Amino acid sequence: MTSSPAFRRFAFAFGPAFAVLYVIALARDLALFTVYPSLGIVLAGTHRPKDIVDPSMGFLAPAIYWYGWTATAAMGALAIGLAAASLPERWTNRLWSGWLWVVPLAAMGACVYLTLPWFRLYL
Repeated sequence: MTSSPAFRRFAFAFGPAFAVLYVIALARDLALFTVYPSLGIVLAGTHRPKDIVDPSMGFLAPAIYWYGWTATAAMGALAIGLAAASLPERWTNRLWSGWLWVVPLAAMGACVYLTLPWFRLYL
C-alpha cells in the first residue's frame, strides 16, 4: 500500500499542508474544540474563559487549545491530501521535488515565533 502512487501523492500533500494549516490555526486561534481537562469538559470551537468576578478561574481550570488546533489542521490536510491523491500523477510530479522539506521547516520557525509571547510573559 505504501508504494502506491496515490498514497505517495497523499503523503506528500498531507505533510506540508498540515504544517501550513497548523500555523494558520495557531495564528488565527482556530481550534476545532477546547478541552478543560481538570473539569472533564470539551467544548466546540475556541472557548475563552470570561469570568469577570474571579479572573483566577483561568488558572484553576486552564483551557487546552492544542488538541483543537491539531484537529483543525489535520482535517484540512486530510482534504488536501485526498484531493492530491485523486489527481493524475503527471499533474503532481513537479510539486514533489527536493525542496519540499522547506515548508515544515518554515512552519516550525513560524510556530516558535508565534509562541514567543507565552515565554516572555513569565520572564
